[in-house]
Amino acid sequence: MDYQPGGSSEAADPLADPDVCNRDIPEFKKLGLNTIRVYTVDNSKNHDTCMSALADAGIYLALDVNNPLYSLNRQDVAKSYNPTYLQSVFATIDAFAGYSNTLLFFSGNEVLNDTQASTQAAPFVKAVNRDMKQYIGERGYRDIPVGYSAADVSTNQYLMAQYMDCGDDSTRSEFYAINNYEWCDPSSFEQSGWDALVAQYKNYSGVLL
Repeated sequence: MDYQPGGSSEAADPLADPDVCNRDIPEFKKLGLNTIRVYTVDNSKNHDTCMSALADAGIYLALDVNNPLYSLNRQDVAKSYNPTYLQSVFATIDAFAGYSNTLLFFSGNEVLNDTQASTQAAPFVKAVNRDMKQYIGERGYRDIPVGYSAADVSTNQYLMAQYMDCGDDSTRSEFYAINNYEWCDPSSFEQSGWDALVAQYKNYSGVLL
């Protein structure tokens, strides 16, 4: 099944191409990076060379388990949450859980991207969170954190944060990340609105990225 909420089905896997890694990792080191985020990988490919090179450079990986072919489709989320989709998610976990520098997994990225229509997807995002955590435990992998990355939609971003942090440990998100693009040069902490954002999350009980 081919569910694509956005992006190209031809998206490349940067961690399966040693030439790309050999080109980029020295630049990452120059920048002083210790963590990178990769949005899509091909779980059928081998990633040993690149993951080893990242580890040697002291760089961790934050990885999205969805890809352009297998993702939650916010337009028909119940149909897209199916065994074929979950098998792709689990295959990505299998492919990366064994690397010591796999830092965390994102169960979803910006699945909710508006104020109303896509909010129906929230329970399915949480279900994927639960499924991933259960799979990691049942496979005996080390405890790799699983969480969600939210869109920059002020009307439901904090509500989603609270929703992902409620319930028991089997379903609760182990972290909540925010994609925010407001603080770009020229700007400031106050001008960008980050002062209000920080104040809003000051008493948030979960882990915020």
